[in-house]
Amino acid sequence: MNERKEKIKVFFDYTCPWVRQANYWLIDLERETDFLEIEWKPFLLEQVNAENKDSWKAWDQDLNTYTSRGIWPHLGGIAARSISKEAGYQYMHKLLELKHVEHKDVKSREFIYKLSEELGLFTSKFQEEINSDASLKIIADSHEEGELKGVFGTPTIEFSDGNTVFLKTFTPPKSDSKKFFESLKNIVFNNTYFGELKKPQPPWPKQHSL
Repeated sequence: MNERKEKIKVFFDYTCPWVRQANYWLIDLERETDFLEIEWKPFLLEQVNAENKDSWKAWDQDLNTYTSRGIWPHLGGIAARSISKEAGYQYMHKLLELKHVEHKDVKSREFIYKLSEELGLFTSKFQEEINSDASLKIIADSHEEGELKGVFGTPTIEFSDGNTVFLKTFTPPKSDSKKFFESLKNIVFNNTYFGELKKPQPPWPKQHSL
């Protein structure tokens, strides 16, 4: 393994449009360069926004009766990544497109099953993983890890030194992709001084489109 490889964690929710933008940028970097390794960490915005979030946990609900916005997409992603990293990225890319470009309702078990079948991922391993208590625990543990680190929104990137940053970004052109990552790292890495950087609105984000 390349000793210079930068390992990051990305706390994410499929329901967030900013995750789609960061997804293209970060996955392209990991695929096309030899310096980045990503661990995708499920994080549930519905849990963050719950009125009684201290006592109520989305992952403890009966998924046969509770309609979660994010759990089944996350379970599908965990199942896809159990097949291979590339299968996980294939699933992630397609689901984000369906949710945020085609505006499909992606939250149900039935939708995730159908999508996995269309992608050729609906194997016995996929079915075992998507319905396992262990996969649900991955979501719970990942979310609670994020909360302990102060994560409140997605995507949030954690660098190898433990510093984190919540980021709203449009996908940079590939020619700027690595430079943009390194600029972000230079600001965040080993830096505890700043708490927020924000572009004046407008003009941002009207120069771009989701």
